[in-house]
Amino acid sequence: MTTVPDTRLRLLQAAALTSTCDRFAIAPLLVVISLDLGASLAAVATVASVYFLAYGLMQPVWGLISDRIGRVRVMRIALVGAAVGGVGSVLAPDLLVLGIMRAVAGGSFAALIPTTLVYVGDAWPADVRQRPLSDVLAASSLGVAAATAGAGLLADLVGWRIVPGVTAVAAVVLWFALARLPEPDRVPTGGSPWHALRGVLRVPW
Repeated sequence: MTTVPDTRLRLLQAAALTSTCDRFAIAPLLVVISLDLGASLAAVATVASVYFLAYGLMQPVWGLISDRIGRVRVMRIALVGAAVGGVGSVLAPDLLVLGIMRAVAGGSFAALIPTTLVYVGDAWPADVRQRPLSDVLAASSLGVAAATAGAGLLADLVGWRIVPGVTAVAAVVLWFALARLPEPDRVPTGGSPWHALRGVLRVPW
């Protein structure tokens, strides 16, 4: 049986960690952003909601694309968008631009965790797959804790703009690092994406 080197798992964990950090970093920053941009807390909360909406809506889209062009390629394309969204958030002069940039970041980071899990399913044999899946999910959970504690601390010490800046830098680093990650073997997907969606919707559960 061929084993997958640990370096692959570490890269997948880093991708999941970065995605989760970006997703959960916004909540501790709501009040600080509100004060800095002179906007109401409700308006800033709407920006967070737009991020989560883009994150949710883009997951099936990225899944369909990854079936066509490959898991690693999708993650690297998404990381470009995540970096752009992060840099745009750092430079955002007002709440509207910030909302657009956070939507770009959310829609881009949406690709990472689902694709890392599918990558594990493609690359690891079924009898040993549970351990790497658990490791990827553990990295994601660590991202929740790191974002919740770290975002507020960074905002207090440096300013809230440093937080999306950190995840933007991490996205750039990951873009280079994932170039070393080979595409896993997978069964080619036939038919149109709409045919696949209809197939999913026919299953009641």
